[in-house]
Amino acid sequence: MLIHKNKNIMVITPNPITYYGVRAMLTTLSGVNVVHCPVHFRDETPIDIEMGMHVVIIDTEVANADTITTLIKSCSLSSSVVILTHTLEYKVMQKYKMMNVRAVLHRKSSQKDVENAILSALENNEWGFEDNPRLLRRSYTTKDLSPAIKDEQAMLSLSATERTIIRSIYRGRTVTDIAVAKEKSIKTISSQKQAAMRKLNVKNLAELHVRYHRYLD
Repeated sequence: MLIHKNKNIMVITPNPITYYGVRAMLTTLSGVNVVHCPVHFRDETPIDIEMGMHVVIIDTEVANADTITTLIKSCSLSSSVVILTHTLEYKVMQKYKMMNVRAVLHRKSSQKDVENAILSALENNEWGFEDNPRLLRRSYTTKDLSPAIKDEQAMLSLSATERTIIRSIYRGRTVTDIAVAKEKSIKTISSQKQAAMRKLNVKNLAELHVRYHRYLD
């Protein structure tokens, strides 16, 4: 049972299903207020997190790796940060640990794990970094990595602009639509799309949709 009352938790995720899932898992913790920040952080978007948050849960889908790093540093000044991700690959875990993240949660974590992570974060303790030392300390090769880990790494390699373009294409927008919305030339957007597709190792739009859908699942 949570001994602290009136604690505020923010879930930064563009996916309302993810938010409602996390909130449902925390209903057993009395005195906790869970709010949603449904933002996709785009290029040069100022990061302004509401004050008074005791814990901030950051879904890695909100942005690319550089923006997430900036967001973590901004939040950790006044809040305990928990990362929600597709993968618990060792190097990624250690990177977050060095940035003073309190816990790292897989999207398919159990309710008990989510509760324990939040309780630890509220106490400003670390949780989850050594859950399975035998697996975490193993030296993975690219061949060993699961499709989910490969997808996560590939997505994090994209720039914020490339990620926005890929996400827009996945949602049915054309290169022309994106160019008009971003006030860029079609040639520029097309070039950025091709660069992103090379990083994701996909050859056509059908493969791109499959890869991005698998990443979101």
